[in-house]
Amino acid sequence: MVLVVASLDFGTTYSGWAYSFTHEFQQDPTQIKSKHWNADQFMSNKAPTCVLINSDGKTVDAFGYEAEDKYAKLAQKNEHKDWYYFKHFKMKLFESEGLRTNDMLEDATGKPLSALTVFSSAIKYLHDDLFKTLQNGTGGSIFTEDIHWVLTVPAIWSDIAKKFMRRAALEAGIETGQLTIALEPEVASIFCRHSKMTRTATSSSVDISTFPPGTRYLVCDAGGGTVDITVHEITPDMRLKEIAKASGGAWGGTQVNLQFERLIDTIAGCSVINALKEEFMDDYCDLMATFELKKREFKDSSDVLFRYPSSMRKMVKKLTDASLEDQIERSIYKGKISRNRDKLCINYDVMISLFKTTIHNIIEHISTLICNHAERQIGHIVMVGGFSESPLLQRRVKEAFRGQHIIIPSEAGLAILKGAVIFGHNKQSIVSRIARFTYGNDCFTDFDESIHPISRLYIRKDNKKRCAGFFSKLVEVGQSIPVDYAAGSKKYYPIDDNTGYMAKICATKEKAPKFADDPGCFRVGKFYVDCEDREGNIGGAMISMYFGGTEIEVKASLLSTGEETSATFDLPD
Repeated sequence: MVLVVASLDFGTTYSGWAYSFTHEFQQDPTQIKSKHWNADQFMSNKAPTCVLINSDGKTVDAFGYEAEDKYAKLAQKNEHKDWYYFKHFKMKLFESEGLRTNDMLEDATGKPLSALTVFSSAIKYLHDDLFKTLQNGTGGSIFTEDIHWVLTVPAIWSDIAKKFMRRAALEAGIETGQLTIALEPEVASIFCRHSKMTRTATSSSVDISTFPPGTRYLVCDAGGGTVDITVHEITPDMRLKEIAKASGGAWGGTQVNLQFERLIDTIAGCSVINALKEEFMDDYCDLMATFELKKREFKDSSDVLFRYPSSMRKMVKKLTDASLEDQIERSIYKGKISRNRDKLCINYDVMISLFKTTIHNIIEHISTLICNHAERQIGHIVMVGGFSESPLLQRRVKEAFRGQHIIIPSEAGLAILKGAVIFGHNKQSIVSRIARFTYGNDCFTDFDESIHPISRLYIRKDNKKRCAGFFSKLVEVGQSIPVDYAAGSKKYYPIDDNTGYMAKICATKEKAPKFADDPGCFRVGKFYVDCEDREGNIGGAMISMYFGGTEIEVKASLLSTGEETSATFDLPD
């Protein structure tokens, strides 16, 4: 029996955990406890997604603010090079369409370590920290089997990326049966539906929790790494139906940080950022931490003044044989950026330019989605995720969509974390989703000389001609897929004298692929289907695809007896 639902929001920039007891949820779904992390001079609802691993490449020494602080102190004494320090590594799962079991990641100094080790170490820290809190709060009366865990992922991630996170969670000690993978914009939407929100100054007076059936609204989940956007409709039974497949891109807050690094290199006239990483890692960390704070509070009405490390000035002199002041005067930012002792003053127009591309991409994408649904107007935009707390992003979205109600909960950065807890208690909140890919089975079909190349010809033992590598479609991209029953089913039979066949599930963004190895097709997983029933008879089996749990589940049932087996897909090496 599940006594507690616990969520882990493992973000690109910040991470955290939350939980609620089953009896508390039944009384009030919004009574959710989350951790307050200790920073130097303040408390935070989340901690930086930074993990510091000992030189053995296995043992986690620190996470979050503690990892940042300890690594900076090690770097200050030049003792950091044997340690492994990882930050912003979650983006690798988006950039590469998913990591494989044997893939490696490079730490802050370029040392390789198993990606599975890095991810599982971070998840394990969050898992252990939450479990310890529960143990302390209940006098040790909570056990691992009493907890159901929910791990959040972007909806635009690939199936391989989701599988990798499940594997990493298993390595961290979370059993498969006790884990749900939840989609971030989906659970944020669920949270907003349950919560009477205290709005920010830029929010409209509309409350999503009071929306009637038939209302459509857009959810923009702007995080540190990616921006996830989808459209939901409220059903007659007050559940949610996805009507536009999740889409988005790498337009999160970290892109602004990258623009800032390029700005510093530009005014310095050299690669001073890399030089700081190599020789003064502690100063680089301090510089970026300072910028992160300025970025989060920046509006667009005043210049920004912030402290920079003295080592940066020394490195510029060493690399260019010129002072930082001279380099600024020679740069394209002359008159817009100035130095005053240990501080840089950046003109607000320059600061705005750091956000420009990222905000433009977000607004353009939202505009496209709204235009695509012009027949049923989307009148509401809900902004969640840590980057949604940016005053500049809020203002730009509000200016761009004056005809829509812009809703920004006061806990925009916690909507995913807390919504995941609610989803873990009640997975029936979602009625249907939209397929992001076309899925099918790599199989044989009757050979047709007019359309099938001779290279695919296979002649069976009974001399019948078959075409190999045929893409047998089960689900089409853009199709509405139910969560309560199969989204697509087809019958398949063994070939020759075989007693079964290998179901090889593939996917593509194309609507009508011909073959399983067409350009753009990729393998999702495979499993063997034994077509021999208990009486020794060999027949066919029905392959069915389900999407109810946010991850793909494939089932095969024998046509003769109805006996059923579920697929378990392993990650490719």
